Formats: sequence, structure tokens, C-alpha cells
Amino acid sequence: MRARAQSQRGVALLMVMIALAILTVMTADFMESNETRLMTAVNHRDAVQAEYLARSGINLSRLLLSVQSMPGFEKAMNFPFWEYADMMLEPFASSEGAGMMEELLGVSMADTTGLGLPEGHEFSVTIVDEESKININMGADATREERRLTLVQNLSTLMEPEMYDDVFKGKDYRDEVEREDVVKEMVDFIDGDADQFLEASGEEDYYSSLEPEYRRKNAPFDSLQELHLVHGVGDDFWSAFVEPDAEDPKSRVLTVWGNARINVNTAPAAVLLSSLCMLAIDEQGNNPCMDLNTRENLANILQAHLVLRTLLPVSNVKEFMQRVNGGDPLMLLIDPSIVPFPVQGNRASELFMTKSQVFSIYAEGTVGNVTRRIHAVVDTEPKIADIIDPTQSLTAAGGRILYWRQE
Repeated sequence: MRARAQSQRGVALLMVMIALAILTVMTADFMESNETRLMTAVNHRDAVQAEYLARSGINLSRLLLSVQSMPGFEKAMNFPFWEYADMMLEPFASSEGAGMMEELLGVSMADTTGLGLPEGHEFSVTIVDEESKININMGADATREERRLTLVQNLSTLMEPEMYDDVFKGKDYRDEVEREDVVKEMVDFIDGDADQFLEASGEEDYYSSLEPEYRRKNAPFDSLQELHLVHGVGDDFWSAFVEPDAEDPKSRVLTVWGNARINVNTAPAAVLLSSLCMLAIDEQGNNPCMDLNTRENLANILQAHLVLRTLLPVSNVKEFMQRVNGGDPLMLLIDPSIVPFPVQGNRASELFMTKSQVFSIYAEGTVGNVTRRIHAVVDTEPKIADIIDPTQSLTAAGGRILYWRQE
């Protein structure tokens, strides 16, 4: 009997150990599940806060941009102050905001609300002038043939340098398309008619042969991402012209928003060069941009203009043409080696302007390890009256949202 009792006690001990092992595993799994749920809840909370920090960046940027519509600021707004938005909004964008204002103003900000953020919270903003880019949607109006031809000529000049040969000779994910054909395909994709533009090969036959098939849009692009649908626009093309630097949205040279004209006070040298080459003509009626030395001289002129416009932006297109044609002595002070560039000024007002109204706002909100990004395009001077609160001014309305993408 005693041996049997001892044997039973051994079984009981074994059962208790098995039960403890099972309970330990269940407890560990329960704790891990709770920890996962807690981290998920924390990440969701941080994501919501990060999103609204990014939204705050968008709204503060719209407020900043709306200043250019205020009476009395028209001339001053030729200066691209929005390029310094990150510095101007810094007091609101990080935990050091109140301290920065105290140092700047010399007064205590301890009781001031709205300045600075909690530790680990921040947002950043980059504002890009969309009217410093070449607008592809110029080719959408089939009734205005001159605008479509202008776009073709402008883009062809932009893509002409030998450095882009590999973009058009290599195989992209659809087909091998020459540089002159890619431009035609883009126009053909968005124009309102069913005819092939300048012998473009896209049209319905090509797009219906894809898997899955789709139709060309026959309407202006609403976003840059739609360019991926165009015959011949592959990843190499995108990296060369649409988004040369994914970390720097200002590097982009193409757009689908804004007016057809280019702001000479904000456009990069490559965009200005391709546009000026369209206007150039020598005494024999030839385009001097075909000569490499002349093209290099024009590049030097534009580099001098980029330096000069930092402090002295031009107030009208005529002043810009004077700089190009050698009528501004300040250009020679910056680079004495440049010589005047022969340009026809009669079409300059059709291609250029000095004030912008459509901007991209790239806002990024960060809380802890979570980041949310928003890309918004704003028209600061919309022509649609019913979007404006009748009790407010156009300036207070912050403009019209043309595009919104959230990541």
C-alpha cells in the first residue's frame, strides 16, 4: 500500500509539472499577445498623431502661401520666400519651438500655446513651385495645336543631351521607344481626339494589346503617377525626368499642375535652357543651341541668373530677357566670360512669367518611430468662387486643393 501511495504521488507530481508547463506557455503567449496589441495600439496612436502633424504642416504652409495674395505684397512676392518654409515654420514644428521664439524675441514664451511640440514629435515641410516645371498638360487641348507643338519642342530639347541616351536605348518594362516618340505618346495619351498625334504609335491598338488592357485617358493628367500608363515611360524615364532625386521633390522638371508658362524666378537651369533654345535664332535663321559652345554659354548665363535672382528676382519677363540678351550689367559682374545670347523676345511672354500661384506642399509628420507623409497641391488664387467661405477673404481661405495624396 505504501509503495502504491508513493507511486501515485509521483504521478501527481508529474501531472502538476505538466500543468505548470502548459500554464507557463499559455501565460507567455498571453503576455506576448498583450504586448503585441499594446504596441499596435501605440503605433496606431502615433500614426494618427503623425498624420495630423503632417496636416498641420499643410495648413501652416497654405497660410504662408496665402500671404502672396494680400494687397501690397504683389511685387514682393516675386521673391520665392516659400523655399524657406522649413525655417519659417520651425518654431511650430519641433520641441524647441518656444525656445527659438524666446531667443528671437527676447521674451518668455512659457505661457504661450501653439508653439513647439512634445518631445519626439515633429513635422517638416517642403514647398515646390509647380510653375517652375514644364507642364505636360499643355498638350491636352487638341484645339490649340501651337501649344501642343510648343510642348513637343520644349520636351525634345530637354531630352536631347547625350547623357540621356541610355534612357531611350535600353529596354523599359513595355517597349523600346525613341526620345522623340515618347513626347508624342504623352500628348497622344491626353489629347481629346482619337487621332494619332504626329504619327504616335500609342492610341487604342497598343493599349488594348496590354494585359490588362486599358484605354488612353483623352483628358489631362490628374497626377504624375498616371505617366506610368504612357507608352514608353518606364522607370529609367521616371528617374531621369520626373523624379531625379526621390528625396528632393525640387529636382523634378515635369509637372501636370499649374499654368502653361514657366516662372523664371524659380525654374531650374535645365527647364530655362530648353525653353530659351526654342526662342533662339541666329542671323542665318538657325538655332544656335545646336552648337555645343553656344549651349554652354547659355548654361553659364542661366547659372549667373540663378545666382542673381537669389537676391534680385526679376519683376517681369522683359527684365529676364534683358539678362539673357546682355542688357543687365550685373550679369557680367557675376561671370565676365558670358556673351549675349540671341533670343526672339516676341514669344517670351507666352512661355515665361515671374509670379506663381500653384504649389506642391510635401509635409512629413513624425511621432516616435512612425512617420506619415502628405503631398498636396494648392492653387493660391482659384477662380472658382463657391469654394471660398463668403465670410472670409480669398487669402484666409488658403487656396484650393487640387491634389491630395497621403502615405
